[in-house]
Amino acid sequence: MAVKVTEVRAFNLANRTVLVKITTDDGIVGWGECSPMQPPVIVAHIEHTLARLVIGEDPFDLERLVERMFIAPYKIAGQALAIAISGIEIALWDIIGKALGVPVYKLLGGAYRTKIPVYASSMRRDISPQEEAKRLAELVEKFGFRAVKVRVGARFGADADVYPGRSIEVVREVRKVLGDDIAIMVDANSAFTPSRAIELGRRLEEFGIFHFEEPCPYTDLDANAKVAAALDVPVALGEQEWDLVRFREMLVKGACDIVQPDVIKVGGFLRCKKVAAMAEAFNVPVTLHNTQPTIGTIATLHFAASTPSCRYPQEFNIEPHPFAHRLVKELPKVEDGFISVPDAPGLGVDVNEEVVTELSQR
Repeated sequence: MAVKVTEVRAFNLANRTVLVKITTDDGIVGWGECSPMQPPVIVAHIEHTLARLVIGEDPFDLERLVERMFIAPYKIAGQALAIAISGIEIALWDIIGKALGVPVYKLLGGAYRTKIPVYASSMRRDISPQEEAKRLAELVEKFGFRAVKVRVGARFGADADVYPGRSIEVVREVRKVLGDDIAIMVDANSAFTPSRAIELGRRLEEFGIFHFEEPCPYTDLDANAKVAAALDVPVALGEQEWDLVRFREMLVKGACDIVQPDVIKVGGFLRCKKVAAMAEAFNVPVTLHNTQPTIGTIATLHFAASTPSCRYPQEFNIEPHPFAHRLVKELPKVEDGFISVPDAPGLGVDVNEEVVTELSQR
């Protein structure tokens, strides 16, 4: 099957979403998404650095193309480049699935599971513990979530809280309102020094939390390893990473008990599979980081469907998005705490190109 890439386009949608559209010589269109960290930078990487590396190439040659995209511009290696590669790589998988008439998860290893458990992930710190507990309880009742995540701490490595005692207060309130049958995760977003993280973690263990995410600055693997060694609750880490060597070091140092790559940050499906394989060798499960409600979530579903170590609930952002419901024809739906994996060819996503044109910024 001779297929060639003829066009690669990137779209910055209102500085909230970055999409990639790839077209082949036989008219197949693939869509991907990039984490929207500095969208103009990501779009520039795609259009000025990466597009020329895949135009004219066979989209089926993924290993070679991904290696080429990481190595050719190695002088500017970093997270922004990996994010840009992610969107292209995911779009190429969408093309391959459509060309073969099968969903992407079938190409990634097949269906280990076809329904993915997800947890309700709060992104807010500007909300009272009572308000947080109330809205999470409503979502548990409406969508059947069996797990939720709340934010603790405030600033990167500064041992700060939104106000003194909030981290304990919000977890206590959520546990009181939700009861003992709902798992609670906490995410510090790199807020604490090791000593403070250990102190807080021991207090939070009293509320039976399921995991403690990024307790110390993600850049400091040794600090996170100290916390992981001191606590009984699992430490989760990895959403900021893209370098396979960093993931290896994270596992060797024991810096995490759960690894959290993000498909639209790490470089795409192939890279994420390599992280999962490394983690499996250390008996460390994978809980994907995921904050984007459209293609990012759909890509997460395909990965989790085909990866045995995605055994725990995966992240689902509960915050409203201004145009997600218009951008794709059908958003993933949570039913009884699960989302069914799309079974249409490719990613199974139908993008509304009129909305892409309307919201696109240069």
